[in-house]
Amino acid sequence: MAIVKFVPAGSPLNNIFDYVMRDEATEDKLISGVNCSPESALDEFRFVKRRFHKEDGRSYYHIVQSFSPGDDLTPETAHEIGLKFAEYFPGFQIVVATHVNTNAIHNHLIMNSVNYENGKMFHQSRNEMLQAKEYSNQLCREYGLSVTEVKTKNPRHAKRKRDLLQVAEYALGHSATKEEFIEYMRYHGYDVQWEDRYKYITFTSPEGWKVRDNKLFDERFLKDNLEIYFALGGCDSAIIDPYFDYVTPNHPDCYTMTYSDGLINLLGDLLSTVPDDYYYQPQYIDEMSTAEKERIEKILGRRICNEAFYTYCTREDYEREQGISM
Repeated sequence: MAIVKFVPAGSPLNNIFDYVMRDEATEDKLISGVNCSPESALDEFRFVKRRFHKEDGRSYYHIVQSFSPGDDLTPETAHEIGLKFAEYFPGFQIVVATHVNTNAIHNHLIMNSVNYENGKMFHQSRNEMLQAKEYSNQLCREYGLSVTEVKTKNPRHAKRKRDLLQVAEYALGHSATKEEFIEYMRYHGYDVQWEDRYKYITFTSPEGWKVRDNKLFDERFLKDNLEIYFALGGCDSAIIDPYFDYVTPNHPDCYTMTYSDGLINLLGDLLSTVPDDYYYQPQYIDEMSTAEKERIEKILGRRICNEAFYTYCTREDYEREQGISM
């Protein structure tokens, strides 16, 4: 089944459309609008906000629907499923873009935060979020797609890992620092042992069950990757979209820990150079010390391009969206 993630709005509204519709990730036939046109979605979203005087607050919702690499799935079928999933949110304008630039095909759904029919802002409880994910699962079952499980030989541990990952993913998307991440996890009953002298992060569930980061089979929660993520500013930085996009490849049953290293290679590639068509130019602000930059280079095992360093670690996107003057 597809993994559905509700990604925090890390970029301004005009930038997120450029990101999900960029040529190197998708193509025109895999970009569609629900209750709007992709070409004019930015203006259409803004028109609805002005019409109902809802221009403040959260401007959009970003949903990622990722499919298992093992599924026999064409980009066109994945896009069709994404459009059907968008129908779960009636009255909202949504741009659906199917990306084919990673090991797993995935859909990006960018949804206006204001309903064009009644002007109400979109709000979702935890139970409603789970219902939306179950609707996505139902669609996948209808298309004969596989079930994605958390790898473990113990069924009880599978549920524990799912519960932990759900809390950890939300914490990741709402934390700008390592300390905020740990605080959020502890608030929900999970202890986090994260120390420089230890190679791994150890999570402890409210029931006392312990698991290392490399047993979760999700590269986003490996210590080295998290160190880089939070060093760059976490959810406030421009790294949030590619970080949340990443899907860890399936591991064979004989594997007892995470062996893939695609995410750290992706981070290294991003920090080595900045694409010519990247959607904004950062202001050169000293937000991280030289020593911190060197620490990241040591983790990555390669040098960081100064242009890329300032692009991804800047809080400019966040500050611009919040109206904070530089």
